[in-house]
Amino acid sequence: MYIVYSLKTVTDMKKVFLFALTLSILTACGKSKSGKDIGQEVCDCSKKANAMDAADPKRTAAQDDCAKKQVEAWDKVKDDQKKADEFNKVLSDCASEQIKKSFGQ
Repeated sequence: MYIVYSLKTVTDMKKVFLFALTLSILTACGKSKSGKDIGQEVCDCSKKANAMDAADPKRTAAQDDCAKKQVEAWDKVKDDQKKADEFNKVLSDCASEQIKKSFGQ
C-alpha cells in the first residue's frame, strides 16, 4: 500500500510540475504591448476625457485618470528606447490632433 501511495504522489507531483512549467513558459512568451499600443491607450483615454462636456463634473476626474495612466504607461516603456520612442510619437501626434481639433482645424 505504501508503494502505491508513493507512486501516486510522484505522479501527482509530475503533473503539478508540468502544469507549472507550461504556465511559466506561456507567461514568459506572451506577447507584450508595443510602445505604440500603450501610447494609443493613453491617447484614447485623453480623447474620451477631453470630448466630455466642459460643464460635466466628471471631466476633471477623467482627465486626472488619464494623466495617471500616462505616468503608469511611461513607467512601462521608459527602459526600452524603441518602445519609448514609439510611445512619445503616438502621444505627440495625439496632442497635435487634439490641439488642431480644439481650434476647429
